[in-house]
Amino acid sequence: MQVHDIFPTLLPRNSEFTIYDGLINVKNESYQLRIELPQANGGVQPGSLENARIDCDWRLSHLLGDYLDVLRQRLKLSNTLPVFLVEFRAIVESCITAAVSSSSSSASANAGWPQSLRLPPKFFSRIIKEIEGLGWDRLAFVDPSFSHLQLVAHDDGHRSHPVTVHFDSNYPTVAPHCTVDLPAAFELRWSSQDGCLQDVYHQFTEALKAYADFWHLMDEIDSSVWVLEPEHPNRSAVLRRIAISSSTSVQIEVDATAPRALPTIQLLGAAQAVSPLREHLNRNLDNWDVNQSILDNLTMLLGVDFPSKSTTKKEEFHVACGICYAYRLDDAAPTEVCADERCKQPFHHLCLYEWLRTLPASRVSFNVIFGSCPYCEQPITVKMNG
Repeated sequence: MQVHDIFPTLLPRNSEFTIYDGLINVKNESYQLRIELPQANGGVQPGSLENARIDCDWRLSHLLGDYLDVLRQRLKLSNTLPVFLVEFRAIVESCITAAVSSSSSSASANAGWPQSLRLPPKFFSRIIKEIEGLGWDRLAFVDPSFSHLQLVAHDDGHRSHPVTVHFDSNYPTVAPHCTVDLPAAFELRWSSQDGCLQDVYHQFTEALKAYADFWHLMDEIDSSVWVLEPEHPNRSAVLRRIAISSSTSVQIEVDATAPRALPTIQLLGAAQAVSPLREHLNRNLDNWDVNQSILDNLTMLLGVDFPSKSTTKKEEFHVACGICYAYRLDDAAPTEVCADERCKQPFHHLCLYEWLRTLPASRVSFNVIFGSCPYCEQPITVKMNG
C-alpha cells in the first residue's frame, strides 16, 4: 500500500519523497495536511519515523483537539508512512462522526468515538513518556489504541522473553494486567501512586532470574534429543516427552523452581519394551545427581542412549496411529503400542479404546479392555480411563 492509495491528493513535494503536502478527503470533508519525513543518504530513513513532523490546517487541528499531539507521537512510532495514514484516516473519521453526533447530545458524541479517543490526552502522554524513560529498544510493539503494548526482556542466557502489558482506562490508579510466558504466574506488585512501566519491566526481569537454570536444562533437552510432545515447547512448558525408540518414550514433568531435582517420570510404550526400562529406573532412582543435567541423569536412570538429532530424523519416531493413520489426534500422539516384537504398531489411546470396544470378542476387567491388535491379532490391552 502506498500513500496515494490512501490519500490520492497528498502529493510528494521533492524527488526524495520526504515531504508530502496536499489535501486529504475524509467523509466528504477536505483538509490541508503536510508531513515531513527524516532523511538518510538523500532519501527516507528506512524503518524509522522518529523525527517525522505533521502539520494541518486550523479546521483539522480544531477537530482533533488535544489528540493531534498524540497523533504526532503515533507518527514517530509507526514503521511506515502508509501504516500511519491508515490509522490517521480512521481517527479523523471517528472525530467527524463524533462531532456530528454532538449536535444531538454530548453522551452520544462520546459513544461515537473509538475507545482510544475516549481516554484523556494525558493517558497517551504518560504512556509515551514512560516508554521513553524505559527505552524504545525494549518496546516490541504498541497497539494503535494504546490498550496494550509488548516489552521484551532478556535473561542471563540471552533468551528473549515478551511481556504484554494491558492498560486499564484508569491507569496508573488501576494496575495493568500482564500476559507472560513463564512456568508460574507472574504477580505484579503495584503502587497507584508511583507505578510505571519501569516497575513492570524491572519485576519481570527479576522473575526471569528464577527460571534461568530451568530454561538452560530444558534447552539442552530440546536441542539434543527428539522431543515428541509438546511439538513446539514454549517457555512455560514443564513437560517433555522424549523419544527412546520408535515404540517407547519417556515423559518428564520438571519443577521449574527446582529443575535439578528428580522430576516426575512416566514411561510410555508396549509393556514388553517398557518393563526393562522401568526395572533399570527403579534400581537407579537413588543415584539421581542434582549436580548433573536432567538429560545426563535420565541417561543414567534408564541405561539408554537417547537418539541424537545429529544422527537420526524425527520422522523415525513420529509413527502414525495404526487405526486413524495420523500422528496427532486432538494434539495427542500415539501412546499405546502392540507388545508383539514383530508388530510394535502404535495407536492413539482413544482410537484403540474405540476399536476394542466395538469388537464382540473383547472383554472388560477392572477398567481394562482386553482384545486383539488390529494389525497382528496378538493380545493387546488399553485402560478405559486413559
